[in-house]
Amino acid sequence: MVQKGTHKNNDSFPSTAHTSMAEVKNMETAPNAGSVQKQPDQVVQLEWHEPIDEAAQELDAAQAEVHAEPTLRTRVKKLVSGEWKQTYRNRPKLSHILFQFGLLRMVVSFVQNLLLKILQMGPLPQHVSFIMDGNRRYAKSMNLPLKLGHEAGSVALMRTLHTCKRAGIEAVSAYAFSIENFNRPKEEIDTLTEMLSRRLQDFANRATNLKDRMYGARLLVVGDRALLSPELNDKITYIEDMTKHNTAFTVYICLPYTTRNDIYHAMYDLVRLCQAGALDSKDISVEMLTNAMYLGTNSNRADILVRTSGHTRLSDYMLWQVHEQSFIEFSNCMWPDFTFRTFFTILLKWSFVTALHEARKQERLRRKLGTYARSLLARRAPPVRLEALPPPPKAISVTDR
Repeated sequence: MVQKGTHKNNDSFPSTAHTSMAEVKNMETAPNAGSVQKQPDQVVQLEWHEPIDEAAQELDAAQAEVHAEPTLRTRVKKLVSGEWKQTYRNRPKLSHILFQFGLLRMVVSFVQNLLLKILQMGPLPQHVSFIMDGNRRYAKSMNLPLKLGHEAGSVALMRTLHTCKRAGIEAVSAYAFSIENFNRPKEEIDTLTEMLSRRLQDFANRATNLKDRMYGARLLVVGDRALLSPELNDKITYIEDMTKHNTAFTVYICLPYTTRNDIYHAMYDLVRLCQAGALDSKDISVEMLTNAMYLGTNSNRADILVRTSGHTRLSDYMLWQVHEQSFIEFSNCMWPDFTFRTFFTILLKWSFVTALHEARKQERLRRKLGTYARSLLARRAPPVRLEALPPPPKAISVTDR
């Protein structure tokens, strides 16, 4: 019999793409276990799908499809359906291969730092928020397990946080888990919470490591944490205590969060203070309500809100924070594909629009000041009267000489 094995991803399976149907059958009907043990790699690769006959049929079908000459109809179908994108993604890119060498990595880092230094010459956002959408669709498009899609999303988040820290942005918030996500299957929820717990611990370790590039960052988990398990709450509290003295950079992980829940809890806390006599209801203001929200002082405004995956909705996230002069960007890429180039383009657009807005604001202010100054001088200047004019000069005849 063939020894059973498992795989972590699909990358190892295509290595058997050139195995013929006859070879697969011969391997399945091996005479003894010793011959199977001599080729452990082949045995493991053959057991990605069960039964083995199904795997062999899929291999033959894939070979026939690859080696078949594409017709015009097939090419048009792939162009319309977008299958060519998936084929292009699955091929190893030259940049990915060259990036394995340290020299190219140093050049890329130098160029990124140079672009960020140029960006710092203009206005910079103080609070940037992200709706990390598209992890599941990314995993599906790459034929990966759902867990690996979320893992790729966490890597993209760490990469983006490092870019924000280098650019000089003070606060970043990320929509990690919505309250509505509790309606998903329990297996997916457990996978997400386990991964979030592990990634939060990893971030806290890096934020307290003097040699790490994320050193000095503070981590805060905001949301209705009463919906989480006591074990996860205890771990979050421990992680927050690890970074509570860091002030260089603040990261808010919204977990679990919705704007309705945020406003509800802020109002509930203020009402309790009024009932306890610690606050007069007449003293409640918009500023007080804002400071009572989960993000505290950063609830006032989010300068930039980015949502990936192409959906043009906010999903009940940061509705209070984006109500005034906020820049909302809907990106078509999936969150794991959110790169430095995409984020830099968004920051550059925000900086240009903000600088243009400030220039127009100053120009309007100058015009108002000029009009006011002219009107003020006109009021203070005395009216001109004929009696106050000097006598005219003596007339001289130019004809009588």
